[in-house]
Amino acid sequence: MNTTSLLIQAQKEFEEAKTQATTDEKAAKAARQVAHAAKAKLKQTRKLSKLTKKSARKAEDQAEKSSAALERAQTKLEKLQKRARKEQRKNKPAKSAKHSKPARKPARKAPSKPKASKPAPKAKIVKLAAPAPVEPLPATGGDLSAVAPLPGDII
Repeated sequence: MNTTSLLIQAQKEFEEAKTQATTDEKAAKAARQVAHAAKAKLKQTRKLSKLTKKSARKAEDQAEKSSAALERAQTKLEKLQKRARKEQRKNKPAKSAKHSKPARKPARKAPSKPKASKPAPKAKIVKLAAPAPVEPLPATGGDLSAVAPLPGDII
């Protein structure tokens, strides 16, 4: 081989190496950019993860506080309901005298003015006696002549 062909061959190899080097350099640059972006994303992801964990802890703490407040409100409500029932029982007249305690009478004061008239007495509920049993009619086959007339019947 002569020198010119070697020179041409060397130039071709040089050009191929040069293009390969530039493409490899571009690929390396792109890889560095991707790595940098991934690192930045990783930092963002870590930061986002930390923020979400922090907000989850805050939410859990708030939920615990709310639960405690709910329990306090519930116990307060139960106590007030119990007190109201006691006051209602205290103010309500007893239904039967056998099972109730005698009511306390307030201390009498000296009459300051004579009363004009007494209020009307309360109406009392009176239970009626059970009605007397009714005797069945005799089976007369439609003839009612055997049955005695009632006092208010017209004959």
